[in-house]
Amino acid sequence: MNFKQCVIFREIARTKNFTRAANNLYLTQSAVSHAVKDLEDEAGTQLFERLHRGVEMTPAGELFLREIQPLIEGFESVEAHLPNLEKQPPLKIASCITYAQTELPQLLRRFTEKYPAASFNVQVFPASDSIARLERGEVDLAFIEGHILQPAFESKKIADYRLCVVAAADAKESQLSFEELIQRPLLLRERGSAVREAFESVAVLQGFKLFPAWESIDSQALISALKAGFGLSVLPYRLVKEELLQGSLKEIKIDDWQLTNDITVLVRKSRYQPRMLADFWKMLHPIE
Repeated sequence: MNFKQCVIFREIARTKNFTRAANNLYLTQSAVSHAVKDLEDEAGTQLFERLHRGVEMTPAGELFLREIQPLIEGFESVEAHLPNLEKQPPLKIASCITYAQTELPQLLRRFTEKYPAASFNVQVFPASDSIARLERGEVDLAFIEGHILQPAFESKKIADYRLCVVAAADAKESQLSFEELIQRPLLLRERGSAVREAFESVAVLQGFKLFPAWESIDSQALISALKAGFGLSVLPYRLVKEELLQGSLKEIKIDDWQLTNDITVLVRKSRYQPRMLADFWKMLHPIE
């Protein structure tokens, strides 16, 4: 087994096609096929199942990919920074919207006070996109809403936050039942977002289905619509705290209802972890 064979294997696993993998790596299809055959001969088992329109990894192939992924990433990281070894590469971070808008900036500032040479590349994505980028090695760690258990990741719950129902400051209601809430015009985050999923799961358990008047991937757009009096929304308290304190929004109490979401940070399990990433990971203290 050699490094080139591992890179070929990873590209086939990503594209699920020998021809596309060969084109992406500027190799002949014959070279790609021979590399896989040599790996399968050495492993003594089939790593790919050949299908009519492509390939799928066998269980042995999935195990092999998990083993070689951190090795490839470590080699590629060193290779990318070889011309500038004296410079510390930026930590690549994916973050959910809520954490990026509230606590992440302060967290990064505290870290740079301790490590002045540290730099960051931050991208804000929904949880599913962040996890996918972490799996592909495009980011070093991901802050997501919710608690994710996947064998490829180490995880820490580092915060949680309360979800609250909010409306325009001049809203007549101050308290509603859950059934009354469902009947009001709802301004909600998009399906798949952690806030929406948490709220929708409660509604489904009580036998209700949601028909939002507004849907948005941007919480600030919902806040603007709330201020204009278009309905009620379920949002993280920490995200609307300033508007509530300033009186531009109003919290609506819901009978016998309390909902929270977790903030979890994920990092890939790897034998090799750059020093800056290891130091940053140690700084993140888990909470119960």
